Amino acid sequence: MNKTLIEKTNLLFLYIGIFCFLFLWDIKSELFEFRYLIVLPFFTSILVIYRNNPLKIINEITIPILIFLHLFILSSYYDFSLNKRDYFGLLYLIIIFLIITKNKNIIYSNFHKILNYFIILFTLSYIFFFVYSNSDIVLSCYNGWFFRTKFIFLENSHFAIISVPLINYYSLYFSQLKSLSKKNLILLIFSIIFLLISYSNFSTTFLVGMALSQSMIVFKNYFNSKLFFFSVYIITVCIVTLLSYEQCSERSFGAIKPIKEFYIFKNTQDLSENEIINIDQNKEFNEDFSKFKLQDINMSMSVETFLVSLEITRKSFFEKPFGVGFNKYYLSHSEYINKIILSDPDIKKNNIKDGSTNISKLITEFGVFGIFIILLLPIFYFRNKKIDNLDFFLLSVISMQFLRGVGYFNGGFIFAYILLIYKLIYLNNLNFRFLKLWHNSK
Repeated sequence: MNKTLIEKTNLLFLYIGIFCFLFLWDIKSELFEFRYLIVLPFFTSILVIYRNNPLKIINEITIPILIFLHLFILSSYYDFSLNKRDYFGLLYLIIIFLIITKNKNIIYSNFHKILNYFIILFTLSYIFFFVYSNSDIVLSCYNGWFFRTKFIFLENSHFAIISVPLINYYSLYFSQLKSLSKKNLILLIFSIIFLLISYSNFSTTFLVGMALSQSMIVFKNYFNSKLFFFSVYIITVCIVTLLSYEQCSERSFGAIKPIKEFYIFKNTQDLSENEIINIDQNKEFNEDFSKFKLQDINMSMSVETFLVSLEITRKSFFEKPFGVGFNKYYLSHSEYINKIILSDPDIKKNNIKDGSTNISKLITEFGVFGIFIILLLPIFYFRNKKIDNLDFFLLSVISMQFLRGVGYFNGGFIFAYILLIYKLIYLNNLNFRFLKLWHNSK
């Protein structure tokens, strides 16, 4: 096959695969999920890169192999079996890892176009759907417009995972332009409409994530007056909205008091794990718990689910400091969920496989290695004096899923982490000399 044709096909497949992996991951059916289209460039990438030396591919999957060995060793030590989900998950990881690392330069040079395609197509389709479905604007932190319509994203918080990084990207992009071309003017109009759509479909995840990520941008770009005023305005609007809407407040600032009161109540009970498991039979506790509930101290289910995930992680980490293995969070959830005092028993059903935050998932599954993976994010942020708009997009994608976890293969989490880790280790940001020597010798 002609080399030029292969490269053009590979580029087309990259566009389609990355677009679906980043933005259409919430569209699922029993037989097919759009995020799986990330595998499209796999064979074309192999033909482009490894046609002369196919065995070189073994050198490129070192990290996925280490993840498999980590899982295999833990499965033998803790005596749990590996199933089809584990093997398919690892295979999926290897494919994604190869596609991203070997096409990183192509991705960097074409990523702006991919984001432009999404923001334009999404804005047009949203307006069309909104008008012809006779929808109403729903200002709610619980059951928002996306939750009710299931348009592309299943929840407003799922939409926030990608809308916040996009707003951050374009706010940086336009603040650095000295003049506007016709194309950029059109893009600016779509960006403003997208911003309005995002805010009119806010969630607690969106408001908190927007305020925090814009603060990160201001810290690095305070000298940019246009960006500074935009960021301060956005942060102010998000904070005011959080304070103004009771639903949002209960999940953010308003959650502080209930968390504190419930924490004090649980500690005063001084129950053993066995007593917690049989809590229904403990009359004294149930009487005290009923009196506690009469104090009208309400904690939202999402907040408690978040805290329960962290508590599961804490218990799992101290008993299994090297983790339970890739995509095995549910083992720790099953082991510890009944050893935690809950205000709402239905929380046991929430986020069984992924936790409510990817921080919990990473530490539970990889232990001390998971902490190292998480620390790479602030290391990247603080070691670089200047961070461009693409890097801030990637940082925002990861940070949003530290607020609202949906696993490794949704919302572009693994995509963003692979690109950032590669830049951090190999592009002269960290002096890991042995890694650089190994990389240069290949």
